[in-house]
This record gives sequence, structure tokens and C-alpha cells, in this order.
Amino acid sequence: MSRARHVRADVPGLYRRIGFDSGLEALAFRQLADLDLDACRAAFERLVRGLQLDAAGMRDREIVLLLLDILQRINRTVHRPSSDDPAFTRHRALLIQQFAEIEDAESARRAFVPLLDRLLARLRPGGVSPHHLVRGAQAFIEENYAGRISLSSVAAHLHVSANYLSRVFKRESGTTLTSYTHGVRLEHAMILLAAGGRSISEIAYLVGYQNYRDFYRNFVKIKKASPREFQRGLAPAVGAEARVSVEGAP
Repeated sequence: MSRARHVRADVPGLYRRIGFDSGLEALAFRQLADLDLDACRAAFERLVRGLQLDAAGMRDREIVLLLLDILQRINRTVHRPSSDDPAFTRHRALLIQQFAEIEDAESARRAFVPLLDRLLARLRPGGVSPHHLVRGAQAFIEENYAGRISLSSVAAHLHVSANYLSRVFKRESGTTLTSYTHGVRLEHAMILLAAGGRSISEIAYLVGYQNYRDFYRNFVKIKKASPREFQRGLAPAVGAEARVSVEGAP
């Protein structure tokens, strides 16, 4: 058997009859994962427009269920749902309700793109999901910076995949989630260094670093000075402020 015939035999009979392009479908889902929404929409639209609805042996109900299945997969990808995600559940019910009322393939094809746009709107700039994820991640880090934090732990808290959160966070904030976490920790470290009364090693632990080496390396990288140099640089300014306060006292 030739390679061409072997590949063709692996394609479901329905797909062959209606000209369903599995490669184009896979491309559209990759573009969705990369948040290339315009290209994703165009690919799905080409996929649906290319269906041969007058193919021999084609049954309308098969097309209706196929298009419903694709939209439900898009819904899952957009929302990355937890078991109690209200947005995912709401859209899931909406799609079932919409397609339950569709009886012919052409109507299902016409309904597909408007419903696709409704799902993608959640991911577009100004939409809810990406910005909501970034704000949720930032709030989680601000609240938990003193403990162990990883990309996977933040993603689990927000009920999304780590890869998806990483892409969205970088795209929307301009920095990585790891870099943001270091920034938050070091801002709190500088406050403690300025306050005095604690060793630098203790401060490193209090802001979430498990070892001094990581704290020192990131402090120097971001603040362009060692923790000790930073603390010493504060001393004259603190002393001057104290003198002004005393001299200005009545």
C-alpha cells in the first residue's frame, strides 16, 4: 500500500466526503493557543466555508454536530475551565441550546462564525480574560510573595495552563511572570533593608527566597547594587532626614 493511500485511509469517511481539512483545523487551534486571533478566525472561517454540504452521503445532523463539537473545543481552550467556571458553563449551555434548534447543515454553517466571534471576544484586547488573568496573577503574587511561588502554582490558582498564562502575562504586561515575582519580592526587601533591625539573610527569607544566593543574584541584577551597598547608600539620607527633623523641631 502506498503512503498516500495509507494517509487517506486514516481520515474519517465523513471528513473525506465533506472535504473537511483537518490540517487547517489544527492550524486554527495553534493560532488560538498563540492568541493570533485574527489568523485563527480566518482559518476557522475558511474551514467552515470549504465544507461540501452537497456531498453524496452527507447527513445534515453530522455537520451540525461536527460544528458544535469544534465550538465546544474552542470554548474549552478559551476558558481553560475549572469545574465551577461560570463563563465556560454559560457558553457551553448557550452552544448546546443554539445548535439544538438547528436542523440543516447550511444553518449550522451560518451560525458558526458569529458564535466563534462571541467566544474570541473574551481574548481580544479590551476583553475580559487576558487582563483579568494578569490582574489575578499579580494579586496572587502580591499576597503570597513570601512563600513558594512558581508559574505552575499561579496557573493552578487561576485554573489555566502554565503555558497559556505565561504567554498572556508576557503579552499583556511586557515582562515574564517570574521577573514580576522577583520585582515584587525585591521591592519588599528594600523596605525591610531601609527599616533596619534585620540581617540581610533574614530579609531574603522573609521576602520568599529559599537561599541567599538567589536573593543576592536577583538583587544585583535588578537594582544594580548589592543589598549591602543599597543599605549603606540609604544611611546618609536617613541621617540627613533625622537632622532636618531635629533642627526644625520647635
